[in-house]
Amino acid sequence: MATQIVVIGAGFAGLMAARRLAWRTTGSNITLVNGTEHFIERLRLHQFAANQQIGQRLLSDILRGTGVSFVRGWVTALHPDQRTITVQTDSGDRQIGYDYLVYALGSTIDRDSVPGVREHAYVLTPSGEKSAAALREVLPKLNAIGGSVLIAGGGATGIEAAAEFAESYPNLRVRLVTQGEFGTFINQKVAAYMERTLRRSGIIVQDRTTIAEIRANEALTSTGDIIPFDLCLWTGGFRALTLPQEAGLAVNELGQILTDPFMRSISHPEIYAAGDAAQPVEEPGVPYRMSAFTALVTGRHVAESLSAILRRQQPNPLSFAYYGQAIGLGRHDAIFFTIYPADKARPPYLTGWLGHRLREFFVNFAVALPRMERRPGLLYVMGQGRYAATKRRLSRLKQNEQRA
Repeated sequence: MATQIVVIGAGFAGLMAARRLAWRTTGSNITLVNGTEHFIERLRLHQFAANQQIGQRLLSDILRGTGVSFVRGWVTALHPDQRTITVQTDSGDRQIGYDYLVYALGSTIDRDSVPGVREHAYVLTPSGEKSAAALREVLPKLNAIGGSVLIAGGGATGIEAAAEFAESYPNLRVRLVTQGEFGTFINQKVAAYMERTLRRSGIIVQDRTTIAEIRANEALTSTGDIIPFDLCLWTGGFRALTLPQEAGLAVNELGQILTDPFMRSISHPEIYAAGDAAQPVEEPGVPYRMSAFTALVTGRHVAESLSAILRRQQPNPLSFAYYGQAIGLGRHDAIFFTIYPADKARPPYLTGWLGHRLREFFVNFAVALPRMERRPGLLYVMGQGRYAATKRRLSRLKQNEQRA
C-alpha cells in the first residue's frame, strides 16, 4: 500500500517540501492542503497593500506534472491519535488520513498580546477584514484627505510598510513606533541609513515607545501618552497557530512545534514541521528565526529527512547558515548586506538603486524556488557541517567541565 503523505500549508516551506518530496520519494501519495488556490507572496504584502500589482500563481499550475494532489480547504483540527486532519472545504468538512504529516501552516501576526489590536488595527494578511486587501481600499481615501497612519512595530515588516506607504501616498502622515531602539535588530550603521531614508520621506520615527493599548483612533503608551491616528497597521510580533497545541503536540511559548534535528515533532515523530511553525530543540549551527529563507531551507530538509526515513536510511541533521538580508525602503531604495557566517550584518552595505535591484532579485528568486524545484534542486544550503561542529564543541566543553 502506498505511503500517504499530507502537507498542510502552501507557503515557502510547504510548497518546497511537497515538490521536493514528489521528486525524492517513490510509491507515495502526496497531498497538499491549503486554504487558498494561489501561492501568496508574503514578502510583498506591504506592496500589495499599497496598491501595487503583485503576481498570483495558481497552486494547481505550480504542482502540474509533479503527481502531488491539491485540496483547497482550511485545516481546522489535527487528530494525531487517528492520524487524520479535519479540513473545511466548500463542500463541507472532510477527514484526510496520513501516514506522515508535514505541518507548514506558518505564522500569523500576534493580535492578542496588546488590548485592542484585533478590534482596531490592520495587519498584513492577504485577505479578510483589516487585511492588506482592505488597506488597498482605504489608503487612497486617507491620502485624499491627508490622513495619519500609525505603524506599530519597527522590525523589517514595519519599516518596509512605512516606506512603501509614504512613497505611494505622499499626502499621508506616517509615524513608525517601535518598542526598542530603532534598527538595532541589525546594527547601528544599517539603522542610521534606514532612519535617514525614512525621515527624508517625511516619516516620523518614534522609538523606545511601548504601546499598551490600541483604541478606535488612538494608541495609549505605557507612559500614558496618546498617539492619535486615522489608521493603525500592527506589525509587532508573530506567533504560530494554535492547532498543534490544541492537538497535544509539544510546542514552545509561541506555539511552534518543537522538533528534533530531522524536523520531526519531539512528541509525535510521524509529524514533521517546517518554517515559522517549527522550532528545533537543538540549534542548527545558527540561531533559528522566522524568515522566508528559513522556510525554504526547512521545507527542503523535511523532504530530505522523510525521504531518507522511507528508504530506511539515517537522515542528516538540520544544519545551515543564512546568506544575506535586504530591507526595502520604497520602490527605488533598499539596503542589502551579507549576514554570513554568524547571522550578523557585515559590510559592504549596498543601498539605493543597487540595493533595491538586489532585493528584487532575491525576492523573485525565493518566490521562484519552490515552483522550480527539481532533483537535485536549485537551493544550495551553506553551513551543512555546523550542527556537527557545534556538537563537538559542546562535547569538549562538557569534558573540560568534568575534568575541572
